[in-house]
Amino acid sequence: MNCVIHLTGEDCFSTDATTVLEEMTRGVALLAQVSNYDNNTGLPLVHLWNLVGDEVISVSRTLAERGLAVWVDGF
Repeated sequence: MNCVIHLTGEDCFSTDATTVLEEMTRGVALLAQVSNYDNNTGLPLVHLWNLVGDEVISVSRTLAERGLAVWVDGF
């Protein structure tokens, strides 16, 4: 995902971050936008949004707001 990285001092996302990501994305329709590509791997960096009723929720922003990831502008 774009705009978030794992917490400082960690080498990957925590189990809690993974659990929240799975809860927000499992079995639901998501909106995704490819915003860039990783320079090292060529993999797409995406913004993901969960559509909940009339509300559009940024998955990345939610992880950052819950303290499970670090928000990085213009990653």
